[in-house]
Amino acid sequence: MSDPLVIFIVYLLYGLAFFAMGIAVVSRDTRSSNLSLAPLLWLFAVFAFTHAFHEWSELYLILQGSHLDPRLLLRIKGLKLWPVVASYFFLLLFGIFLLGRVYPRQRNVLLLVVPLLLFGLLATTMASAEPQRSVEFLQYHNFRIRNFLGFPAGIAAGLGFAAYASTVQELSPRGARSFRWAGAFLVVYGVLTGLVPSRTLVPLFGQVEVLRGLSAVAILHFLMRGLHVFDAERRVAIEDRLRRFAESEKTHALGKLASGIAHEINNPLGNVSLSVELLKKDLSGVAGMEGTARRFALIERNLDRASKIARELLYVSRSQDAEAVEADLNEVIRGALTLLGPGTDECPIELRPGPLPPLHLVPWKVEEVFLNLLLNARDAAGPGGKIVISTAAKNGEVVAEVADTGPGIAPEDVGRIFDPFFTTKEVGRGTGLGLSVSRGIMERHGGRIEVARTGPGGTVMAVVFPVRGAAHA
Repeated sequence: MSDPLVIFIVYLLYGLAFFAMGIAVVSRDTRSSNLSLAPLLWLFAVFAFTHAFHEWSELYLILQGSHLDPRLLLRIKGLKLWPVVASYFFLLLFGIFLLGRVYPRQRNVLLLVVPLLLFGLLATTMASAEPQRSVEFLQYHNFRIRNFLGFPAGIAAGLGFAAYASTVQELSPRGARSFRWAGAFLVVYGVLTGLVPSRTLVPLFGQVEVLRGLSAVAILHFLMRGLHVFDAERRVAIEDRLRRFAESEKTHALGKLASGIAHEINNPLGNVSLSVELLKKDLSGVAGMEGTARRFALIERNLDRASKIARELLYVSRSQDAEAVEADLNEVIRGALTLLGPGTDECPIELRPGPLPPLHLVPWKVEEVFLNLLLNARDAAGPGGKIVISTAAKNGEVVAEVADTGPGIAPEDVGRIFDPFFTTKEVGRGTGLGLSVSRGIMERHGGRIEVARTGPGGTVMAVVFPVRGAAHA
């Protein structure tokens, strides 16, 4: 590579590749990003700009060094060691911090031990050399800097990119794949710059600087492709905001509808309650009415529940909340079982209560959650099936599971069962609001409702409450 034109082109593109890396990084707006890579990119940008300056200054000395005074040339070469040290230092920090984000348990070891060890080895090696004012002495120092900083920095940054790729695989498969390739070529660059002396001849390529330049171009290419992960993150955030806006609009519309329904059913409920009271007075003196009294009690209980639901519809439309109290979840579930009505003979229900701490909740709301789950489980299991309800306290949570012996939920429907108005039941048998309302109730209690497992053997729905902390219902 003795042709000045070839030298000029190789080093120009070599430095330009690193300069373009720095531009690609600093031009990316990452201020609103939640990706762990975002706050570390400035380290890589400093490395890229510093390394570009170093390569272009090297080009200047190669082309014009013979025209400079030997003493000035020696001084410039001595000063040039500092950009080399700085560039590899920032690349090493970038790699260590990135690995620390992926493997937080090893963060302190990576951050403290590795830099101290490398700088200690570098200082010991350089101090052992006899000081001289010569170009050969400076070249020796340059090569040791590449050995103890350039090579480890390239390896650390390459492994950091490769490890980080797995954390963004779901967000952007393309970005993850590009980060892996960028990491691979950083490792290659670390080997070429840290272990192979400059001016080494490589078959088919000439001097090793050509391979270093090609590696830098490859790093630039895959880095720019990998940085599209921030675009993917922004797109997901925009889609999430649009989805929330749509849900907010839907909730607002449902609130208006709920308000109208509540007003329409409150008056008939009041008339029915009044008629029941009058009927009880009329039959109060009749003998042998014990069974009828129990039926009246059940009617009144269901009327009271229907009235509470009507009030809840008004709460939804007016964004009001019911008051939470301390209650035993097992007792709440027993209350839901009494409301289930006929059909338990064909599909028996077994309750396996465990010892539970008291929970802060709105009993009749949670009762509605279990009533919805039991109705769905009974429909799924069918005649001859079975439902098992089990409760337990574990890992700081209270978990209630409703298991049925039905055919399970189709895989394509699992992600949709909590959507409003989605139902797999026949027309007229379901509104598709039960699970959607139940999820909203659980979220207001600070808990969650989820499909624990499903398959041909049946479905298990889990209702999870936090043990500590008051619920906002």
